Amino acid sequence: MSGQQDRRQQLRSEVQNSLSSLSQVEIQLNWLTSSIAYIDSMCTSLPSRFEALRKNGYVHRVSIEEQLKKLVENWNFSRASISFDIEALTGQLKSEIGMLKSEGQSILSRINQPFFAEFAIRGEIILYNAKVNTFTSKAYLQINQARKGLVKVRDDIERVEKIIYDAENAVNSISSASFILQENEHPLLCVKTKKLEPGEKSEGRAIVTDQRLLYEVEKEIVLERKLFIATKTKIERRLDLEVPLGIIASVQKGRVGLIAWEGDYIDLRPGQKYKAIVFDTKGDDTEKLIECINYVLSGQADKDKIMLEVKPVEGVKAFFCIKCGAPLDVPTTRGVYEVVCKYCGTINKIR
Repeated sequence: MSGQQDRRQQLRSEVQNSLSSLSQVEIQLNWLTSSIAYIDSMCTSLPSRFEALRKNGYVHRVSIEEQLKKLVENWNFSRASISFDIEALTGQLKSEIGMLKSEGQSILSRINQPFFAEFAIRGEIILYNAKVNTFTSKAYLQINQARKGLVKVRDDIERVEKIIYDAENAVNSISSASFILQENEHPLLCVKTKKLEPGEKSEGRAIVTDQRLLYEVEKEIVLERKLFIATKTKIERRLDLEVPLGIIASVQKGRVGLIAWEGDYIDLRPGQKYKAIVFDTKGDDTEKLIECINYVLSGQADKDKIMLEVKPVEGVKAFFCIKCGAPLDVPTTRGVYEVVCKYCGTINKIR
């Protein structure tokens, strides 16, 4: 009896493997659909978030703002075609998946019956598995072709979103900082880190502005306890290190500690109080800190600031009504995408 049960289980496993392969195809199809929704969402929210940063005095990353603008324009231009192709592909493949899954469930049902023709079922499973393998191979070719139109766009959007998130975090960090910004000083980056050198090792956060590198020690203060559990706390910060970026000679990634952890080595110019600053950073914060400091040292931060300061303020642009041809007074206020013709009342799209 146990031998028959083992054979039943083997047959079930073969069918379930095919059903699992079909589910993996569905996951890839869902990725295509969710990617369109994600890009749509980011193309709506990221420009607004960047605009909010500008209103809060953020004066850097002009090239990122331009890249975002081009990404949104290109997506708006190509979205309809990409979406149509993916919807058609998804509908077709999911229909085939549904039929193949039904066939697999039918085979499983017969395997589970008290009496079944094992030889006949085994032959049917061989044919079924071959059919599923052929389908999945074809499906992955089609899905990979469809992914080409989305992967780069999504990757570019995600990269810009990370930069905007870091800028928002840097701007917000100033409200809780233990120091005040100097005149015409603007925040660029804030990362959690451990300072290994100089002085005592400590945990805190490094803040990079377009003038200084600052490090704050962070300490959690317990305000209230219940049954030895901290129920109310606050973070207390103290400025531990302040370095003008102009005295930094170079910054590079390296190994810190006995284990192969990554960190940042910031070498200072000769004649300073100490030779270097060493941070133990996590994840991509290592590269972020290096890129941010080099962004300032290269002079690009100052160029971006100047570009925004001298950027001319655009006045009213004149366009023409699509119906009566009368001139339109089109304001350049962000967020205004329609203008009503004052002569004939036609609504004209301006974006």
